[in-house]
Amino acid sequence: MREERVMLIVNDDHLRRARVKSLDEWCPYCSKALAAYPLIMSDESEQNVYHAACALQLATEILVDLFTFFHPPAPYAPLFMLTQPSSAPNREGGDYALNGS
Repeated sequence: MREERVMLIVNDDHLRRARVKSLDEWCPYCSKALAAYPLIMSDESEQNVYHAACALQLATEILVDLFTFFHPPAPYAPLFMLTQPSSAPNREGGDYALNGS
């Protein structure tokens, strides 16, 4: 039987399946004891367990970092531009040509 991964931890059974020995272990984000449910397990290779509020804060920071990376504030220019490639018209078969023939 395949062991399923628990992402939301709300009881002791979930905690054991997430391989956390006790609620005395520390959250890797805030460095405080896990102490109470609900907890969130990451899907990273390390499979860290976070307080729900810490997981939310971490996700928010990642989204802000991504937005800032793709849309930096003035006077900085973007390093990358996400654009849709324009398709060149196919002269021989028009839009209905197969494999450029």
